[in-house]
Amino acid sequence: MPKIIKKADKDILQVLPGLHVESITELQNHDSHVMEVKRLIFGPAASGPEFIHGDIDQLIYVIKGDGIAKVNNNELMLEIESVLWLETGEKCQLIAGSTGMEILQGSAPRFSA
Repeated sequence: MPKIIKKADKDILQVLPGLHVESITELQNHDSHVMEVKRLIFGPAASGPEFIHGDIDQLIYVIKGDGIAKVNNNELMLEIESVLWLETGEKCQLIAGSTGMEILQGSAPRFSA
């Protein structure tokens, strides 16, 4: 069933120096095939923690600003409206450029057909 998620429905997950993370959806059942979506707002030159997910794929969409994604020791430039696909097990860290960066991060469990 379609659902519109409004601003009031969002949950703040973390507020760190230079990084604000909001949950747009909530993964309520880890055994189901659903997607979790977060909005990450980076201040100028702020970096997020390095992460590796062993059981999910991720899609990162740059809403505004720019930055770098360090993926498995490679630096990839992120610009407004660029999309980064991360597969299960890839190590990644996001670093904002001089004006900050806002991204939409979607993740979904990988499943076998």
